[in-house]
This record gives sequence, structure tokens and C-alpha cells, in this order.
Amino acid sequence: MKKIIAALASALLVSTAFAQTAAQESATTETGRAQLKANDKKVDAQKTANEKKTDASEDATKAQAAANEDKASAQADANKDAAKVARADTPKQASAARAVAMKSQHKANKKKSEAQAKANVKKQDANKDASVAQAKADKEKVEAQGDANKAAADSKVDAAKK
Repeated sequence: MKKIIAALASALLVSTAFAQTAAQESATTETGRAQLKANDKKVDAQKTANEKKTDASEDATKAQAAANEDKASAQADANKDAAKVARADTPKQASAARAVAMKSQHKANKKKSEAQAKANVKKQDANKDASVAQAKADKEKVEAQGDANKAAADSKVDAAKK
């Protein structure tokens, strides 16, 4: 009788140990899957943020290029009027040409300033968009990792119950 009880106890011990090992492996597998899923979500979130940051950077570059064109055009107009001073035949014509050139240069400076201000606003908007995109990506990464951690903890609890 003792041998039968010992054999049953031994079999019960082996089956319990096997069940615990299987439960631990299951928990580890679930944890791994949850972490892989979280990693995928993190990569996707960062990819989206990087795309938005690239778009924002391109917008800022385009805005600066447009401002530079506007500034060059305005300066070219002022330069044309300034060139008229040199072509003036009389002092009266030269004086009138200088007055026109000064007004033209003032106008060009104003246009250049406005163009740069507009570009600066677009750059700031682009930087803000990039910051928002990165913040959203960071939030999604934290949430994904939280989900993975919860899944891992749930798996450990389930394994402990088995």
C-alpha cells in the first residue's frame, strides 16, 4: 500500500511540476507576444511621427524658399529703380530718380520683412506640428508598453493559478 501511495504521490508531483512548467512557458509565450505587439506599435508610432516631421520640415523649407524668392524679387525691383539714378542726365532727374529709388528700396525692405515673417510663422507651425507628432508617438509607445506589461502580468497570474 505504501508503494502505491508513494507511486501516486510521485506521479502527482511529476504532473504538478509539468503543469507548472507548461504554465510558465505559456506565460512566457504570451508575454513575448504582447511585447512583440507593443514593439510593432511603437515602431509604427515612431514611423508616423517621422513622416509628419519630414512633412513639416519640407513645408518649412518651401516657406523659406518662397520667402527668399519674394525677397529677391523685391530687391531686384529696387535695384532697377536705383539704376535709373546713374542714367539720369540732369541733377533734377537724378534727384527724382533717387527719391523713387529710396521709396522702392523702402518698399522692397518691407516686402522682404513680410516675406521672412510669413516664412518664420510657417516654420514655427511646422515645428509645432513635428512636436505634436512626436508627443503623440511617445504617448502611443507608452500605451503600447503598458498594454504589454499588463498582458505579461495577466499571464503570470494565469500561470500562478494553474
